[in-house]
Amino acid sequence: MKHLATLTFLFFSLAIFAQPINDDCSGLIDLGPAPICPAPGIYNNVSALESQIGFDNFPGCFVGNPQRDVWFAFTAVDTILDYRITVTGVFDSTLNIASMVNPQIAVYRGDCVFDGLELLECATSDNGETEVYLELSGLTPGIPYYLRINDWSPSGTPNEGAFKLCIEKKPPVTTIDQGSSTLCSGTLCDSGGPNGDYGNDENFTFTIC
Repeated sequence: MKHLATLTFLFFSLAIFAQPINDDCSGLIDLGPAPICPAPGIYNNVSALESQIGFDNFPGCFVGNPQRDVWFAFTAVDTILDYRITVTGVFDSTLNIASMVNPQIAVYRGDCVFDGLELLECATSDNGETEVYLELSGLTPGIPYYLRINDWSPSGTPNEGAFKLCIEKKPPVTTIDQGSSTLCSGTLCDSGGPNGDYGNDENFTFTIC
């Protein structure tokens, strides 16, 4: 009985600390055609190890090395070319895993082989923020896009936790000089739009219905 108990504990320990199946690009989780926001759709990077993909291995916007990165893929559809990707730290009550803190996202295209991926965009949360998003425009329908998700630590010690991943149609942008909107979501900007400046002495009323 003592030997059986010891073996049971050993197997249980190995199950807890095993790397996730999507620890590397070669074992990624393919989410299929986007938009997609699976329910409950909770993932984690517990015990993941740093990937080595060769070219573009260290995204410029990342803080530190991606020590606990995990991989996903999605495919753009021909009716939606602009997307918003959101990673939100959540508590996983089923596995009792704490929320991810300080998430980071990098998006690649190409082939999932060494030196085969090209970095398109990346985004990093502020310290203490449990959510980060990035927006992609003009994607090519029918080809895979690869997501690398990690969290950073201000102390350099690897973080790990649970998170929710959503890939949705990019919300529309409305400027305040358009007067009103009946949209249920989107971004409201000043008259200069997302990238321009507003004019002098502007005074607008905007109605959200």
